[in-house]
Amino acid sequence: MKHEMKARYPASSEVVLKMFSDPAFHTRKLEAMGLSKFTVLSQGLDGDEFHIRIERRVPLDAPGVVKKVVPAESSVVNEERWNLKKKTGRVIAEPKGIPIDMSCTASFKDDGKDCVITYVWDVRAKVPLIGGALEKFVCSDMERRFADETRAAIPLLAGYR
Repeated sequence: MKHEMKARYPASSEVVLKMFSDPAFHTRKLEAMGLSKFTVLSQGLDGDEFHIRIERRVPLDAPGVVKKVVPAESSVVNEERWNLKKKTGRVIAEPKGIPIDMSCTASFKDDGKDCVITYVWDVRAKVPLIGGALEKFVCSDMERRFADETRAAIPLLAGYR
């Protein structure tokens, strides 16, 4: 299932990318979201390429039949890669214990004084029959978490201007 999401930040793409390429930003964002169970597994900057890999515990509240393949809490490893020059990125999410593959491409565009990031996700369930329901649940849950992350990140922009 393809799923597109957009995030708008009240700053230029250069400022947003500067923030996204700071490992401290990622931990402050998660803390601002009230998450305390996370670990930075790796991070680095090589020229114009930044990457960070973080494992975090995520509570889940799956509906109906999807509950059969989704635990109440999962450990999710997110790997983010940002190309600061090209203003693009790639994110891979690996939820443990959930039969699904998730990855996306991202692009940063200036829109007036704002930056809009477009994420195009590819979410593929690896189970028959309820795969479509699982994909829809994951996309819906991701939308909510994505909005929370954006809200938590916006106040942190001030330190990168």
